[in-house]
Amino acid sequence: MERRHPIPTVGPAPRTESLRATTIAARVMWALGLVFMAIALLTTRSDGPNGGPLFAIVGVLAILPAVTVGTILVTRLPANRIGWLLLVGGLLFAVSGGVTGLADFGLNVHPGSVPGAVWLAWLSGWIGLPYIVLAVAYLPLLFPTGQLPSRRWRPVAVTGAVAMVVGSAQSAFTAFTPGTYPPTVRNPLAVGGSVGDLLSLAGTVTVIVIIAAVFLAMASLVVRYRRAVGVERQQLKWFAAVVAIAGPALAIAILTSGDTSGIIAAISGATWVIALISLALLPVAVGIAILRYRLYEIDRLISRTIGWVVVSGVLVAVFVVVILVIQAALSSVTSSNTLAVAVSTLVVFALFQPLRRRIQTRVDRRFNRSRYDAERVVESFAGRLRDEIDLGQLTTEITAAVNHTVQPVSVSLWLRG
Repeated sequence: MERRHPIPTVGPAPRTESLRATTIAARVMWALGLVFMAIALLTTRSDGPNGGPLFAIVGVLAILPAVTVGTILVTRLPANRIGWLLLVGGLLFAVSGGVTGLADFGLNVHPGSVPGAVWLAWLSGWIGLPYIVLAVAYLPLLFPTGQLPSRRWRPVAVTGAVAMVVGSAQSAFTAFTPGTYPPTVRNPLAVGGSVGDLLSLAGTVTVIVIIAAVFLAMASLVVRYRRAVGVERQQLKWFAAVVAIAGPALAIAILTSGDTSGIIAAISGATWVIALISLALLPVAVGIAILRYRLYEIDRLISRTIGWVVVSGVLVAVFVVVILVIQAALSSVTSSNTLAVAVSTLVVFALFQPLRRRIQTRVDRRFNRSRYDAERVVESFAGRLRDEIDLGQLTTEITAAVNHTVQPVSVSLWLRG
């Protein structure tokens, strides 16, 4: 009997080892992110360089989803750069908060208690910029495939990388921000003279270049969406839905942040909360889009969100108008507005359901057309079903309705005799 020796398989082994190493590296980075996030929370103080407890909590909301979703994407889709962007960006943000807290503790709170605190302060001065560039420039530029929309966008990617390196170098070799640390603490690598002036000019130019790169990256999403079909278009909708909420809220929050009292301050606080929660949910939306988990639910979410916003706005307007009208009509009889508020509340309550149905139907027709068409098919089928007695025609009608609404791969109908 001829003895056969097994042929060694050399193909899958390196691939498995590479995937295992990638998984271990991602999990280590995730753990480091949590450690530095905890350090930032423990070392924060109200008048410290970390921005206080509120900023630390916001940092947790930004870091935890980023590193977690990034780890999941890296371990499942290591070839997609989006996972690495989220993981590395979240880790850089966590390291920035952690080393800033340690430097503050070792230089301001208990001087000399943290070895090498001045170098931690030096590191905290420049490590935050790469996170900003990765999060607000490269993420929209590469989403959702992990690749550029086309070769024409390479100059944007290269320019962003150069600006990130130059900006980080400018922060690393200039003096610490005045008032952050004691006057005796100086950046050990700071340079002055003409070189320092050149670095300062480079920092100003870098800010302008990064802002331009961010706008171009957002424009790339529009270009990609116009060319996309099917799954990729749905993925882009998830990203756009979060940005559409976070962008205006962040702009309003920044514009109204100067006032500390009154209704403007309340608006500023509310919009800050909305913006920060939206930004924290952005990695979650990215993960849903790339992993395609309940991908097509985005049309329903957009439709429902727009519907509720429109309904709320109309009802608030009706409430105010009714109060003003009733107060004007009863001003000669009574100065109390209790009756006006009660009547306005009843009017709004009576209008809520019919108004919501009509507005939601119109919104679905525009933003959730597939669901709108499916509901129309079901209503039409239910109307025909009441008068249909032929079994063959009934089978045809049921099959057609299921195909049009659910769109399955195959349909079979079993009728019990």
